[in-house]
Amino acid sequence: MRAVIVLAAFMLFTCSLFTQSGWNQQPSGTGQTLLGVSFADANTGYVCGINGIILKTTNGGLNWNQIISGTNSFLRSITAVDPNTAFTAGELGIILRTTNGGINWLNVSGANTTTLVHIDFVNANSGTATGLNGKIIRTNNAGQNWTEQNGNVAVELTGVHFITPDVGYITGFGGTILHTSNAGTNWVQQSSGHSTELRAVYFKNANTGLVAGYGGKILRTTNGGTNWVLSASGTSNNLFAVQFADANIAYACGTGVITRSTDAGLTWNLQQISFTGDLYSISFSDTQTGTAAGQQGMILRTISGGIGIHQISSEVPENFELLQNYPNPFNPSTTIRFQLKSAANVSIVIYDINGKEVSSPVSEKLQAGVYETEWDAEEYPSGIYFYTLFYEDIQANTGKGFSMTRKMILVK
Repeated sequence: MRAVIVLAAFMLFTCSLFTQSGWNQQPSGTGQTLLGVSFADANTGYVCGINGIILKTTNGGLNWNQIISGTNSFLRSITAVDPNTAFTAGELGIILRTTNGGINWLNVSGANTTTLVHIDFVNANSGTATGLNGKIIRTNNAGQNWTEQNGNVAVELTGVHFITPDVGYITGFGGTILHTSNAGTNWVQQSSGHSTELRAVYFKNANTGLVAGYGGKILRTTNGGTNWVLSASGTSNNLFAVQFADANIAYACGTGVITRSTDAGLTWNLQQISFTGDLYSISFSDTQTGTAAGQQGMILRTISGGIGIHQISSEVPENFELLQNYPNPFNPSTTIRFQLKSAANVSIVIYDINGKEVSSPVSEKLQAGVYETEWDAEEYPSGIYFYTLFYEDIQANTGKGFSMTRKMILVK
């Protein structure tokens, strides 16, 4: 009997622990598969999917509104050039363009009838779309005319990304990677060293780029694709999308996974998400603010770079306390730990040396226990920062708020 009681107590203790994901589900208003997402800025974004579905938000995904696309064809990819201008492409070669924020979508497909899998515009005029059977088409006048290009391959071409109007890359099945330096007049095949299906490509500059694909494959180059090296993605699940958020921070998503790099794709760490289906597309407007979309109408959103809160103990502490961050000094990330003696409304706010708020990684109601969260300062300069724990003891019911502050040092 004693053993049963001890086991029950252990189960109660362990089951009470949780990890609060830095990715939160947003109401999409649909259960249909979503295949593409693209944000023009932190607030304005577009999503596309099967049966011609297009969704739009102007408030960072708090509300997603379905807009009339004028087609029932599957839309496989979408790219937002600015809040008003976007292009989407998909089944049987369809390409749609809006220049008024999605109020109207004009069919600019041209003569192509081959299904397109991905579309990328480097500016409002210059765009490239890729698809089945090695299809590559190019426009230099916002889709008024499309010109076929020859990549000398017949496989499905699944991803395309241009750094400039002239320099771009394409990925495809069978380990295919293509490169052009003259706007696609000539496409040169590069050796990926792999035969797996490669689904996405993204370059942060002329030298450093990433490719993602099936089996958790992430390939990295630092010499414009002359050599591609396998990185440890932390997963064997299929990956469908990859993107740099800045010079060092990158994200990839796939079947039940989102993984993040803070060293330009050299190493990766899986992030906590509560979804096991396919995430087909990801879009970041800055290092902290991103959206992923996939099966079952799933839209996930982060405003913290995907970093959440982890409860490390449910044992009730004697006091409210903010502990010293570790490591300290740090570069570029550090862990902040705090403890709550009872349920409280909690926020962690980070300030620079001038007292300006720069980040707020925690803001919610939490139960008694010990918690920690990570702060990534990749985009902030070296210097002294202060982090403050604000809390209101719900149990005390005084309506008063309290705070504790500590200092930390970022050294780059």
